[in-house]
Amino acid sequence: MFQSLCGTQTYKNVVVLTTFWDQVEPEVGARREAQLQSNFFKEVIQGGARFMRHNRTPKSAGALLSHVFNNLVPVTTQIQIEMGKEGKSLVDTAAGGVQQEEIERVVAKHKKEMADLKAELEAIKQSNTAARRELEEERSKLRQQLARWESEKAELKEGLDKERGARQKLEADIATERENHKKWRQEQELKFDARSNTINKAPQKTAAIQPTVRGLGVGYTENIDLKLIYIGNPNAYQFAQSEQYPPYLKSIPRKDRMSIFDIFNFSALTETAATLLFGSPTSPSMQSVYQIVARNRELHTKSRESARNGRPDFKPDMHFNKNIGLRDDWYTDAAFGQQQFTGTNATTITLAPQRWIEEFKTVSNVQQRADVASLLTDHPGSIFIQDYSDFRSAMGVSPSYEFTSDGRYGCSSVVLFHLEPEGKLHPLAITLDYKGSMKESVAIFNRRISSTIPGDEAEDWPWRYAKMCAQCSDWLRHEVAIHLVNTHLVEEVIIVSVNRAFDPSHIVFRLLEPHWSTTLPLNAAARETLVPKIIIPLTGFTPKQTYAFLKDSYSKFEWTALYIPNDLNRRGFPIEDLDKHKYHNYGYARNISRMWNILRRFVQTVLEDAYPGGDAQVASDRSVFAFYQDVRSSSGGQLSSFPDVKTLDELIDFVTMCIHIASPQHTAVNYLQQYYQTFIPNRPSALFSRLPQSLAALQKFTEDDVLSALPIRRPREWWIMAHVPYLLSFEMPQDSTILHYATTASNSRSNPSAIRKAAGALRNDLDVFSRDVYRYSLELDDQQTPYEVLDPGRTAISILI
Repeated sequence: MFQSLCGTQTYKNVVVLTTFWDQVEPEVGARREAQLQSNFFKEVIQGGARFMRHNRTPKSAGALLSHVFNNLVPVTTQIQIEMGKEGKSLVDTAAGGVQQEEIERVVAKHKKEMADLKAELEAIKQSNTAARRELEEERSKLRQQLARWESEKAELKEGLDKERGARQKLEADIATERENHKKWRQEQELKFDARSNTINKAPQKTAAIQPTVRGLGVGYTENIDLKLIYIGNPNAYQFAQSEQYPPYLKSIPRKDRMSIFDIFNFSALTETAATLLFGSPTSPSMQSVYQIVARNRELHTKSRESARNGRPDFKPDMHFNKNIGLRDDWYTDAAFGQQQFTGTNATTITLAPQRWIEEFKTVSNVQQRADVASLLTDHPGSIFIQDYSDFRSAMGVSPSYEFTSDGRYGCSSVVLFHLEPEGKLHPLAITLDYKGSMKESVAIFNRRISSTIPGDEAEDWPWRYAKMCAQCSDWLRHEVAIHLVNTHLVEEVIIVSVNRAFDPSHIVFRLLEPHWSTTLPLNAAARETLVPKIIIPLTGFTPKQTYAFLKDSYSKFEWTALYIPNDLNRRGFPIEDLDKHKYHNYGYARNISRMWNILRRFVQTVLEDAYPGGDAQVASDRSVFAFYQDVRSSSGGQLSSFPDVKTLDELIDFVTMCIHIASPQHTAVNYLQQYYQTFIPNRPSALFSRLPQSLAALQKFTEDDVLSALPIRRPREWWIMAHVPYLLSFEMPQDSTILHYATTASNSRSNPSAIRKAAGALRNDLDVFSRDVYRYSLELDDQQTPYEVLDPGRTAISILI
């Protein structure tokens, strides 16, 4: 498209600017630059383009501008030649042709799909009515899509013709207006000259005009009778209630509406939609885990080679970026343990309560594992747990209930870890599916009580299966509770209540509004499509059970307990100890605690300026009072754990938490899904064979049993299971990061001075922190998978996807 728009004759005027040279080693940067020159920009370089480096200094910026203004001679672009000199319409240009080809390709694709469906309809005329009706519906949808594409094609041509006519008329009107204005100026100058000869030049008295200043904070008034008054826009922002979801916005205001094509990457969305409608492409039959790994490598290599070869039709797919299956040790205890610290869900690993230590000690004695019992007795302060045992109570089923849905199986595992003195988190024991007591459950202990003990982990199939059960349990906890509820849906309640209670000029509104982009329409799409049609059909739980778990997760959301300092201390990771060697592998904790402090300092600076009256002014703020009452109300947000906000510190914490949820917390639990979850054996969403009902049965497990638990014979579910994390993990544009927000907010004259000043300090803090992100990553024992997701240059400003 670039070549079609600009033409090869403009390549000599192209500058490819590479950045962040101040954050990488010179050799690393030079190597990456050489790759860009020899691969992605090879043709442009051959045409005369120049590479330049910017290290965020005035000198390098000046060098760029000097080159552009002093050395480059303007040239006419290809599209200017075609439209200006040759008189072509946009659709007849080379660029228009590229767009036209894409439309034609999609139209042809839909026509073929319609033909295929028609043939399939003919083949099943004698089959059951329900199947025929479903195919008719799909055919109707495709016909509508085809009609839409044909209509858009016609509208594109018609719109371009109208635009050209309107542009010509506008140019004529401007010329006329310019001529009229010239005549008017000449007349005014003549009148002024005539009047200036007689004008009285005595000085005139002028009245002083006092400017009116509208405050962005609330005025400080003592002893206000705080009645529940909504100062914001409660009519446009109303809560809706349902049996499946927490309270949500009843109707999205027009200004906030977006289509799914504005939210998701188009290529990934269409690829996922095609999988839902027509099933997955055929793939070779997998007879071993080795073949699955080899196939994953093959697809990754093929995607990368297509990019390197510069194929014009190449578009990155879910195999283009790396996933954990490319690691030789993806299945090991070390990789499994490290995922609790730097994986998609690094937020729930917790110091084991004494109750669980005692239960596992009892089982270890029964299974004659005295070494485990001794470790649990001697080092209770270093025993950690991932506890999914509450699934049955949350879903309202009995302790003995077997989770199954349409040939898929779910489980509620309990996993015990030892945080070793050197900082490795080593798995000790796993209960596959906790059914109210250890006696009724199947528990297995790791043969290797320490990470330093050698063993053939590749052939330990019972233990590998147990870890797969644990990852399956964590898939549900992460996707539904940690990701969907604790970020998306909680943030929506905050957005609605803030809009109901606060005037847009209020300083709290001004602080929070930048962190709402895309969230409301994205959540609506999740309720309408993602959860009922994709997430639930991937799990081993029924829709009723999944919705019950979702609502239960919301009811258990503890607002102040999840403030990062409180949360980490509660889970056994003291803030003051995070830089000690024992915790050096907990990348999420080290990064998120720093980010919390940075955000809180920013919020504190702004609110201390806006509330000079301190606690009394906050306590008398009608909007703050209305807000927290609305969040807790049974007819409002129903978030019972939300605190009173009556002091300045409480207000600072509340605003910090809102930004934290929307920005770094959502980034941490969302953007690693592609890496850890597109390779299905690492984190399956469900199991596809019944769980073993005894330890003896589990101990007989072989590779075939592990394979049967994967959706090998159900390729559509395999494909969707991989596509969903791929769809949800696209990196955000640079103008949607928190670093970009800090930069623009500090320079925007539309912001209150308090926000501008604080944003400048925020930018400086984030710059320093970005270097620490890379330092923390380099300090990890696991150097195969960097943990850089919370780099401010990659941290989304809001819940964008």
